[in-house]
Amino acid sequence: MIRFAYMEEFDTEFIRWTGNLFRRFLQEGSVAVVRQNEAPDFIIASVWRAHDFPKDIPVVLISNENWDVFKPHHDLSRYHAVFGILPPPLQLGNVRHFIPYPFESVYYDCSVDELYGLRAEFLKAPREKFCCFVTSNKYFGEMKKTREEVFHRIHGWKAVDSAGLELNNVGYLAPRGFEYLHWIAQYRYMICLENSKTPGYITEKAFQSWIAGTIPIYDGGSLGKLNSEAFINASSDYMRELQDLESSRLLYTQRQNVELYREKVSLEPFEARFREVFRL
Repeated sequence: MIRFAYMEEFDTEFIRWTGNLFRRFLQEGSVAVVRQNEAPDFIIASVWRAHDFPKDIPVVLISNENWDVFKPHHDLSRYHAVFGILPPPLQLGNVRHFIPYPFESVYYDCSVDELYGLRAEFLKAPREKFCCFVTSNKYFGEMKKTREEVFHRIHGWKAVDSAGLELNNVGYLAPRGFEYLHWIAQYRYMICLENSKTPGYITEKAFQSWIAGTIPIYDGGSLGKLNSEAFINASSDYMRELQDLESSRLLYTQRQNVELYREKVSLEPFEARFREVFRL
């Protein structure tokens, strides 16, 4: 058994979603999470927070961001392993072990298969509302301005409900967790551009909209991983496409039923590489 402790024991949100990375190993008993004073074999650190390196305990760094947008606090060669959604550039350090993972598969506290099962139920929702938009990012990513421009353009044609910290026009914040998926499922469309168009960069944004049965209005750095018929490309003539879908229920339903990913989202490649690196 490998014993992991967290550098930031107070960061409950980081511990929550990274725990989903280890779900299979925790269930089979090959991994345990302990406190720092309980002799861990490794310490897990977040890219978001500065930290020290404990004496004689290897550190594993986990990032759920674009390395260009949020750089690590230390040279990556100092870590036993680095987990990320895309490989870090060489100038950040010579990584000993890099293990990629799909962030969209761990954002919610259930398995990927369970999320796909939920989608079947969400598709039955009546879709009485037009479009939603949720962003609370004030600072990071070159797509921030583009995302807001898309919101303003669509909102100028037909009212869009914005329920994040930025551009809020509904007077409340969208719920979190599974309730967020239920909230999204009220809408036919969701504006959900990534923070960055860095090649290979993709998060939960389009996936959670699609799981809720809502067509994503999307742009990012991994469009090639997605079926173009499953979303509205915000870097193309999206207004024309949106208006066509709104005018034809049949066309909308056909688009709604297309698989989002060309290959199903899976944690299995991460789990296989994790077993190899940590010798499980």
